Amino acid sequence: MKYEVCPICGSPAEQEREARSSTSYYNCLRCGEFVFPDITGIQLNDLSPIEIANISGWIRDNDNPKITTDIINNIQNQPSVPMLTKVDLLLKYLSVKFPIAGDPIDYNFNKVNELLNQIRNQTFPSVEDKHAFNVFENTAKKVLPLLSIGRILTRNEFNYILNNYLIQEKKYLSVNPLIITPKGWAHIETLKYTNPNSKKVFVAMWFEDGMKKICDDFIFPAIVKAGYEPIRIDNKEHNNDINDEIIAEIRSSRFVVADFTGNRGGVYYEAGFANGLNIPVIHMCKQDELQSVHFDVNHRNIIDWESEDDLYKRLLNRIKATII
Repeated sequence: MKYEVCPICGSPAEQEREARSSTSYYNCLRCGEFVFPDITGIQLNDLSPIEIANISGWIRDNDNPKITTDIINNIQNQPSVPMLTKVDLLLKYLSVKFPIAGDPIDYNFNKVNELLNQIRNQTFPSVEDKHAFNVFENTAKKVLPLLSIGRILTRNEFNYILNNYLIQEKKYLSVNPLIITPKGWAHIETLKYTNPNSKKVFVAMWFEDGMKKICDDFIFPAIVKAGYEPIRIDNKEHNNDINDEIIAEIRSSRFVVADFTGNRGGVYYEAGFANGLNIPVIHMCKQDELQSVHFDVNHRNIIDWESEDDLYKRLLNRIKATII
């Protein structure tokens, strides 16, 4: 197996370049699969650990997405995910990989420090050294997706969450063997019903004047008619950083309504963040703009509304059918 270097996180990645094009298809051991066109004006070598963690996690949350300048710029402005959110993301991922209670987690977490050092210093074992390369590759394939899903910034952060919090403090994991404990499974069960008693609905959309009027006159009334309280971040008074406020509002919402009309990068990020937290997302887009929706989203059951009245009726019906 020949690996190149992922342009996002620096991890080993398979690369396939499109003929007569600067577009490349990557399958990164950390980020997963994504499409990467030649993006000018973006210095990926200068990405901070927070930016790498957020972009890598966003790729994992989506289905083989196309990386665009708009998405990179938007995610670069996002803060690090809160620590407790990272805990839940890691634990949920482990429960999916090891769904049978009592089965040992066969990940060699003792190799994480060495693995991350090799990636940071670009000192991967040579393919010719079969044993060393196989150990590296097997560890990387298991551990790196976990770091991506959890938006992990450093090896110290991972060790703290794993040892100090999940094992020692909360006892969601035990060692010898490493398994998810009954307390861990009980916590995972609560994550399946995110904010079941919340009446709040976060609306992610393009803040253009025409769309804001459609939101006020049709999206909000449909949400209210269904018995919920819509929140749009530009309508809320707050003293916090706006990105922190967006994350806090999504975390406390029963579900999210994401309208992709205008093809705004922020909407993709907010919908992906909600999906990562297991918060339901209702996807919408004006019908004549549906073709511009990124293919990592357009396979979903999108409400492709034609008129404002059509939007109102279909959104209300979707809430009644899938949320209430």
